[in-house]
Amino acid sequence: MAENDSERAGASSYGDPADPRAIISRSKFLTGATVGLGGLIGVAVAVPVVGFVLGPSFAKEDWYWTSFGPVDNKEFKSGTYTPVVFERGKLGELDRRVAYIRRDGAETFTIISNTCMHLGCPVQFKTTNFACPCHGGQYDTEGARTAGPPVRPLNRFEYKVEAGTLYVGRVFATQEVDGKVVMTDTFKLPGEPVGGLLGWLYPTPS
Repeated sequence: MAENDSERAGASSYGDPADPRAIISRSKFLTGATVGLGGLIGVAVAVPVVGFVLGPSFAKEDWYWTSFGPVDNKEFKSGTYTPVVFERGKLGELDRRVAYIRRDGAETFTIISNTCMHLGCPVQFKTTNFACPCHGGQYDTEGARTAGPPVRPLNRFEYKVEAGTLYVGRVFATQEVDGKVVMTDTFKLPGEPVGGLLGWLYPTPS
């Protein structure tokens, strides 16, 4: 009987706001609730931020075959590059791009993007090399980096020849292999490495 009385006394003490045990119980509850609410707020803030940071890595590159005219166009010269301005997409003049094209054979070409692989500034061909006016990036005639902050060679466009017409398609990342610039089958944005451990930090867009 005495034991039951003590149990009832202990139970009733938690209902007494002045009882120390009731104060500790409320303190634990409030602490847990605060931590839980803080965690939910942290997740709510972090998810959009992570999406904003990683979203471009999963962005798709819209593309379609674009005609560059007759394959025997005399402006496509051997040993030097000719800049070709073309529109790619639905934004008209806002979606203009520049490709530097060099003839390597009757129907073979090297077509290099003018986007610097540092921060995306437009590079220019200067007789013997490509140069970026923004931060001093330098590339040789094959688009390989020779100086400055770019992380890799210039991107290149795929192309095909059909019925005497040259068509340009998607742009792909390149990398140096045994001293030569090799076009990969992936698209990477400026500043994103292609190979090695760092390449895994920048997923290939689907």
